[in-house]
Amino acid sequence: MSNLHKMTICLEHQSVEDQATPFGMVCPQCKHRLYTNPPEGNLMSFWESQPVAYSLKREPCFAYTLRWEDYRIRSIHLPEDDLVTQESPEMESHS
Repeated sequence: MSNLHKMTICLEHQSVEDQATPFGMVCPQCKHRLYTNPPEGNLMSFWESQPVAYSLKREPCFAYTLRWEDYRIRSIHLPEDDLVTQESPEMESHS
């Protein structure tokens, strides 16, 4: 079993989403906003239809959006293959 898991990054704050909330994982700044100034209106969640970036292997990375009337959280979901652990010997030298 791999010790890697899907990493998501907040597109607004450029931070790893590692904070649990009732809406899913969010970055620390978004969690602070959700708890100190809760968004108003109905929550809509959706995947964006166009890739927002591409992985190192040219795979598309899509964004997931949580949107209320007065607040939006956009997250980029990175492919597991692009995550390299520190103990991984997979780094190539180009010297």
